[in-house]
Amino acid sequence: MSEDKPEFGFGAAGRPLWTVRDRGAEAIRAVLRKAGRREFGERQDGFVVEGGSDGAPFVIACTGDAEVAAPELARYEAALLEAGYRVEPDPADDQVLQARSPS
Repeated sequence: MSEDKPEFGFGAAGRPLWTVRDRGAEAIRAVLRKAGRREFGERQDGFVVEGGSDGAPFVIACTGDAEVAAPELARYEAALLEAGYRVEPDPADDQVLQARSPS
């Protein structure tokens, strides 16, 4: 694999997808963007996707305050379930979901 060409290509905004984990996180981001949800950025709250390494679930967080996060997480969950992901609330954080790729 060349340093210039990530094994799994590029995601949105040219984000390099070097690993299976990167590709999986980008797939979740794509589902959420397609569902009309906003990704966290410099000037806006939105979703963030992390984790997914070594068989761990991906974690999807909402960066808005608690009033914004609850309905957004419900929208994230609905979009991910429709796409075939297994989704559950994170037991340690009420502004985070855990998701596993469709089998």
